[in-house]
Amino acid sequence: MAVLTSLEDMVRAIAGSVMNAQHMVEKAQLANIASFFDDRHQPTVIDVELPAIHSGAAPEAFYHYRVPVISLVPHSSLIIGEAEIELDVELGAFEDHERGGVHEGIMDQLGRAAPADKKAGLMVNAGNGGLASKNGNAVHIKLKLVATEKSEGLARLVNDVVKAQGPVAMGRSGETA
Repeated sequence: MAVLTSLEDMVRAIAGSVMNAQHMVEKAQLANIASFFDDRHQPTVIDVELPAIHSGAAPEAFYHYRVPVISLVPHSSLIIGEAEIELDVELGAFEDHERGGVHEGIMDQLGRAAPADKKAGLMVNAGNGGLASKNGNAVHIKLKLVATEKSEGLARLVNDVVKAQGPVAMGRSGETA
């Protein structure tokens, strides 16, 4: 016996699986970003000694320059840029489904423009697509999910951290500040 599901539920399940995979990628990226900060949520920094090159600097003057490590490595948002899924499914009948996930307060305000209480759903059998194509009762479905632009928040964070870098002390070569 054919196991039928609605095409809408199948597409929702595929999209949900891709979204869950993206969520796992994002959590891994957050863990990576967190590795550039200490337990007090301060940027991990390295101090370097650079020669002072301004006009009033003594010949052996230098700067202690504090550089956040996060500003030294490239960052890009890790995203599933594109997911393409192709499958053949056996077509079934249309079935009425209860319309769920609607806000009742908004539905009351819509009046005659409100959608019907039930909606038609095309039933499909994903397991018999190949067999059904032989008798002409199949359809080839191609889903293409495309990612959105990367986060502006990470760019702003790195920009603000970079603004915090700079000289912390000035002295002569061989001295500690």
